Amino acid sequence: MASRAPTPPDTGPEAYSAGATRRPGPNAYAAASGRHAPQAPRRRRWLRRFVLGFAAALGLLLLAALLAWRWLGSDDSLAYVLQRAAQALPAGQELTAEGVRGSVRRGGHIDRLRWQDADVRVEAQDITIGWRLAPLLGKSLELGRLEAARVVVTPLGTAQPPDTPRQPPEQLTLPLRVDIPFAVHELVWAAETPRQATALTGRYRYDAQAHRIEISNVNWPQGQASATLRLDGAAPMALQATLQAQLLAPLPGAADTERRLGARVQAQASGTLAGPDAQIALNAKLHAAPPPATPDTPSKTEAAEIQADLSARLAPWQAQPLLGAEARFDQLDLALLTPQAPASLLSGSVSAQPTAEGWRVQADIANARPAPWDQGGLPLDAATLHATFDGNEWRTSNARIQVGPGALALQGRFAPQELRFELQAQAERLDPARLHTQMAAAPLGGRASAKGNPEAFAFDLDLSASKPTARSKARGALHVDRVVARGRWEAGVLQLPQADIQALQARIQATGLRLATRPALAFSGKLQARLPGSTAQAEGTLAARSGTGSLRLQAASAQQTLDWLRALPGLADLAPGWALQGSADLEAAWRGGWQSLAALPETARTPQIGAGPQVRATLRSPKLRIALPGAEASAAPLELRGLRLQADGSAARAELTLQGELGQGRQSVGVQAVATARLAQAAGQDGLAVRAEVRKLALTLQDGRNKGPWALQTGAPFAIDARRSGAGALSAEVGAGSATLNAPLPGQVALRWEPLAIARAAAGGTTLRTRGTLSGIPLAWADLASTQEPPWLQQFGLDTDLVFGGHWAVDAGDALNATLRLARSSGDLRIAAEEALPTTSVQSTGAQPAKPVRPRADTIAAGLHDAALTLEAQGEALRAAFTWDSAQAGTVRAEAATRLQRQTGGWVWPADAPLSGTVHAALPQVGVWSVLAPPGWRVSGTLQADATLSGTRSQPQWRGQFGADQLRVRSLLDGVDLQDGRLRASLAGTRVDITEFSLKGGAGSRARIAGFSGNRTPAPSDGGSLQGSGSLQWSGASASGLRMDFEARADHLQVLVRADRQASVSGTLHATLRERQFKLRGDLRIDRASILLPDAGAPRLGSDVVVRSKALDAAAHEAAQQVAGAAQRAQVAEPPDVAITLDLGDDFAFQGQGITTRLQGKLDIRSAALPGAPPRVTGEVRTVAGRYRAWGQTLDVETGLLRFSGAYDNPTLDILALRPNIEVRAGVQVTGSAQDPRVRLYSEPELPDAEKLSWVVLGRSAAAGGAEAAMLQQAALALLGGKGSGTGTRLAGRLGLDEIGFKGPGNGNGASGAALTFGKRLSQDLYLTYERSLAGTLGTLYIFYDLSERLRLRAQTGTATGLDLIYTMRYE
Repeated sequence: MASRAPTPPDTGPEAYSAGATRRPGPNAYAAASGRHAPQAPRRRRWLRRFVLGFAAALGLLLLAALLAWRWLGSDDSLAYVLQRAAQALPAGQELTAEGVRGSVRRGGHIDRLRWQDADVRVEAQDITIGWRLAPLLGKSLELGRLEAARVVVTPLGTAQPPDTPRQPPEQLTLPLRVDIPFAVHELVWAAETPRQATALTGRYRYDAQAHRIEISNVNWPQGQASATLRLDGAAPMALQATLQAQLLAPLPGAADTERRLGARVQAQASGTLAGPDAQIALNAKLHAAPPPATPDTPSKTEAAEIQADLSARLAPWQAQPLLGAEARFDQLDLALLTPQAPASLLSGSVSAQPTAEGWRVQADIANARPAPWDQGGLPLDAATLHATFDGNEWRTSNARIQVGPGALALQGRFAPQELRFELQAQAERLDPARLHTQMAAAPLGGRASAKGNPEAFAFDLDLSASKPTARSKARGALHVDRVVARGRWEAGVLQLPQADIQALQARIQATGLRLATRPALAFSGKLQARLPGSTAQAEGTLAARSGTGSLRLQAASAQQTLDWLRALPGLADLAPGWALQGSADLEAAWRGGWQSLAALPETARTPQIGAGPQVRATLRSPKLRIALPGAEASAAPLELRGLRLQADGSAARAELTLQGELGQGRQSVGVQAVATARLAQAAGQDGLAVRAEVRKLALTLQDGRNKGPWALQTGAPFAIDARRSGAGALSAEVGAGSATLNAPLPGQVALRWEPLAIARAAAGGTTLRTRGTLSGIPLAWADLASTQEPPWLQQFGLDTDLVFGGHWAVDAGDALNATLRLARSSGDLRIAAEEALPTTSVQSTGAQPAKPVRPRADTIAAGLHDAALTLEAQGEALRAAFTWDSAQAGTVRAEAATRLQRQTGGWVWPADAPLSGTVHAALPQVGVWSVLAPPGWRVSGTLQADATLSGTRSQPQWRGQFGADQLRVRSLLDGVDLQDGRLRASLAGTRVDITEFSLKGGAGSRARIAGFSGNRTPAPSDGGSLQGSGSLQWSGASASGLRMDFEARADHLQVLVRADRQASVSGTLHATLRERQFKLRGDLRIDRASILLPDAGAPRLGSDVVVRSKALDAAAHEAAQQVAGAAQRAQVAEPPDVAITLDLGDDFAFQGQGITTRLQGKLDIRSAALPGAPPRVTGEVRTVAGRYRAWGQTLDVETGLLRFSGAYDNPTLDILALRPNIEVRAGVQVTGSAQDPRVRLYSEPELPDAEKLSWVVLGRSAAAGGAEAAMLQQAALALLGGKGSGTGTRLAGRLGLDEIGFKGPGNGNGASGAALTFGKRLSQDLYLTYERSLAGTLGTLYIFYDLSERLRLRAQTGTATGLDLIYTMRYE
């Protein structure tokens, strides 16, 4: 039978899936299982399904990992992780994030991240995280960047101590390595005292063995630091830490921020943290060097380097973690730490160690720079302290404070829980001067003790000074002699059964003293005090609601008491600048409590004096001088004389009496007043009401001008009510009353007023209502305001018995209604007549009553009919009117109207207020114009004016015309007489145009100096004329912006017409004013002038005579004040600019002081650049045909030259005066300056001074005769004394001669050669001399004629006749 091919076995899914054609080997799995071949296909199907499922799961896992990796890189993955982390936090903790951007895989950015629990809150802003995920596969966490812009740590409460003791750690390991660099730009500790640090950078690393933290930098306002920390992860957890810090803190109280205290800090810590026996050793060093002191920032002490070392041992897991601590310091200045601390230089040590019972503390301190407290120092030299604490109480038995050679030993105990203390102190030669420089150096010894608690303790004090030393007797030192006090303080009450304090140059004794501070102030007992210059006694009781007692204070020397108070420590600035001289006495007695005395009634009822609490006090001072601070050294002090002030009652109602006098220098005010005053609560319980009834008020004023007192006396009693609300509103009402006023001059002013009310609202508005009358006001009282003699009215030539009266009525509030009128009641005004001669008035300043003004023959009655000034206001309208109507002094009628404006605080006159008004004036030909002229001058003429006013207050506008005729200006003393004047001007807005101004000079002088050296022409009969025109313009209502232009031309104007002087001037003057700069330009020529000065002036005192007078000193002081005030006002304007050229012409003759000459030259006169400086003068003045009379001779002024180069009173001199008709050129030469002239004798050829003097005086060489010698001696004395005129000169002048002389005898001639000489100059070149011998009967006549400068002809006849021709040769 044929065989058939076998069926191939099932190759399974592998073969299928692989598509294999080769027959596989036997099925190992089937053979191993022992199964038969028919089961193989089923097994292969199961395996195929398993493989397919595993592949599907792995694919899903890979897909999930791929999706997870992609999600970790998405932008919302970081926010999701933070959200899940916040949900996983334990209860009580909270994590919130805002503005999260980034992924877990790459990092990202968080705007705000906040974590908080019950104790602290940490908030970070602007966080950037950068990291890599790959290192995590190698068990390493690496962050490339962890940075926060701001981290704020805020403590929320006090952390409670754990219920169970803290367990020490055994290890601190992490499952992976960590490397995290971090940076925080700003770190804030937001506690009650905030702290701030910036630029924090560092790194944290863990390498599976140790933790390392490196802080490379951290800054804070006072410095910079860096730190390192290494901590092993495994036991025993070794610890190593270092700190390096640089501190730069500003010095306390230093204004200069650059002056800082620089310090270096180095600290190390080492030890272990694992286990309960772990210990850490801590060491720190500090070096600080303050900057040196500067003149602007002085230091209490010199700069010194501060050093400090601190060491401590800590057991962090023990109940008492501190095992011991010690601090050593050197050159420590406490003033560098706080400005309130004293300057010092401390060195020493402080240590603290725990004991079985508690603590033991030791301190040993030395001060290298002890100084008293008032010098800003620390007075102790050394201090030692040994104290123990047993858990309940601190004890010390040998504490000692060394102060110089003395010491203070202390021992005691203190229980902190109960605040109980017990202290004993023993003083041993304790020098008070080392505590305060004002204390006397009298060492103190004694004891002091105190026991109790702050609310109740007993004390005992007994100190006494030893024998005083030389230092203790220093003037002004404050002594502490003895202090004994024993008492008790309990519940705010001080009890002193006995106390005796003898210190500071005073003694205070207390007996049974009890002083309570709670619940209200109360006092009882007896107190006596003796102070330098004063004594005080007080005895009684004084509580809030009850009390009775007395007080007596006597100040025998007020200045001594004030000086003693200023010498006390801390009172150096008491009443600075005040000085007192005199005595005072105060007596007071009280009944009732201090609250009752000060209590204010709620109603306006008036209690009776004597009912309820009362105080009766009297202050007396017979004489007390008071020098106020800031007063000038020359100012007189204030002086109280006869002061008596008495008060009787309480605040509810008191009777006040005041009597005394207050004076300063020659001024004084006397007062006598009796009033009743009471205080009450105003409406609302927060205001104050005052009511006073003035029953008597008399004031006496002495103005210091020795014109008598002023006296003011009130009539019937009147009341004053004043209120002040809590909001600040004020109101006052004065009842109706009357008063009279008397002055040193006749008359009495009567004043009557109706009830007056004034109020000021809290917002500032003011209302006023008043009405009253005035009568009997004499115009003569105006002289009392004058500080000059004669007074104003006499200076202006006025006599008057004119009396004014008036009334007023004002109602000013929201609407203004006011009327004020002052008008003539009786009397007239008498004006000095135009031709009246000046008179001298002698007025008594004594206590005699002044007599009424009597009409004088040199005055003219004004014939006054009416004189009145009226002001009226109705609402906003204000009107004013002035009327003057007289028969001789003219008439003036003026009216004006404007408007006011209501503003906060009152009524004001705004700048844009409209103006309207008219002025009509007519003054006849009387001397009333002289009121406008200086004393001694008279101005007369007629005036007519008509003007209208318009515009606003800031821009007034005038329209009108005014003119003057027959103007005349006279001064008999100065020789000025300008007359026939005429003025025409017009007003236009803010401009005055002077269209015509003319004056004529006087013709009353015939002054002439005869001779060839005198005037060349006779005095003019015509006075000449002055013509001028110009304008004046201003802006606004004031003189600001004033502009002026005025030009005048003089034509032979006689400006001087006195009998002994005459001057005629021609030329032009131009004056301008621009922007406060006054300019004057002129070109003047003197046509003719004759100036005759007397040969001798009035006698005067020598320079070495000093006249003292209180009146003159007061007048000089007042004049100096006026000059100073004028100088200050003058500084506002620019100094005047003056430039005038003055030509003396060819007929300016001068005679005086022995010289007769004509003057020629030209001068430039200019103002100085500085205000108040004298003008500057430049130019030359020379003499023409000058002659000088001296010593009976007539000298020809050959050269006379004055050169001005600036100072008007100090020209340089070049003068040569020679005696004519002698054989030698001899005379006097003057050089130098006017203030320092140099006078010497001159001759050609050069001769000895005796020969020169002989030729000048005698006309010949010196002889031996006694008469000639005496004459030369007299001439020399006259030359040295500065006077050249004698008896001969005066006699020759009276006889019309030029020379009367005496010629002595020649050598060997005896008395026969003596002769008298008489000389007369007939012309400039011809001189005649007659000589008469005393021994003979004949005389000789000499004729001298100058043919030329060197050739002279001399002819003589008499005893001998001859003719000589003399030629003079000059040689060097």
